[in-house]
Parts: sequence; C-alpha cells; structure tokens
Amino acid sequence: MKRAVVVAVAGILFGATVLIDRNAATSLAFQATPESASLVAISNEVLGSTSPVDVENPELSLSRVTIMPGAGTPVHYHPGTEIGLLVQGELTYTVFTGEITWYSAERDDPEPYGIKPGETVVVRPGGVLIESPLSIHQGRNEGAVPVVIYLSALFPEDSPRSIIAEATPVP
Repeated sequence: MKRAVVVAVAGILFGATVLIDRNAATSLAFQATPESASLVAISNEVLGSTSPVDVENPELSLSRVTIMPGAGTPVHYHPGTEIGLLVQGELTYTVFTGEITWYSAERDDPEPYGIKPGETVVVRPGGVLIESPLSIHQGRNEGAVPVVIYLSALFPEDSPRSIIAEATPVP
C-alpha cells in the first residue's frame, strides 16, 4: 500500500509515466514526458529505520526545520517517535536522557550509533537521527550556514511537536 501511494504521488508530482518492476522492491523508472524516449532510474535507499512506539490516534507528519547560525532548539522531548535527516549545515546535538540512534553519513560502518546521555555529536548532511519518545535532547547550529532537517514524526493526533524539558547542561 505504501509503495502504491509513493508511486501515485510521484506520478502526480512529476507528471510522469510510472513503470514498476514488481520483482524489485526498489526499482522504479519514470518517463519525464510522453515525448521522451529515455528512462531515468530512481533508487530507494532506507537511510534509517525503527519500530515506532504505538500511539493512540496516530498522526504521521513530514516537516522541515531550519536552524539559523547561532540558534538552537530548546532542550526538549517528543510524545512519539521522530526520524530526522540532516540535509544542510552541521548540527551540534546533545542527549540528556534516553538514547538516540544516529546513522552517520561519514562513518564507513553502516550500523547505527547509540548516542547516550551526556554525549554531544556533530551531525553532518546525510546523517539521520531517530528520536525515541521522552528522550531529552537539544540541537544547536554552531556553524556559519543554516541547518536544514527533514523530520518524519509519528505522534498522537493534536499533540505538540516538542515539549520543553528541564535538563542539566552537559559540560
């Protein structure tokens, strides 16, 4: 079902003819215009995954967060599971409680790293963070360009996106 929705949305967005190889889950081809004879291959790469916590009255969202140079989020947590993909800038990211899963785009090891309480890491473009519910954390932009993050969240419907928390600063 998810694949059909993605294909339908892609077809609508790109006005494309969609060809699906049912034997290859990640193989799609789009013909840009009816006049075009050449096909462009599209790949689908999972950048990070988790089994989200069940929530009552779930709402799945996709958002973009921009953090300007010198700014940072308040220390906070979320009421559900959130996955973030950093697409621009460098995010200085600190975990206060819980554990956050980090897929680093720079490491040769494809396995995720668990950021533990008291740890601060620098997430660069291509890095993925999986924030579990109630894990208190903060992101700061200590760089010179805006940080841009795409977030996918599974939260209870009508819940706040973030809940400000009290936390002891990490030295």
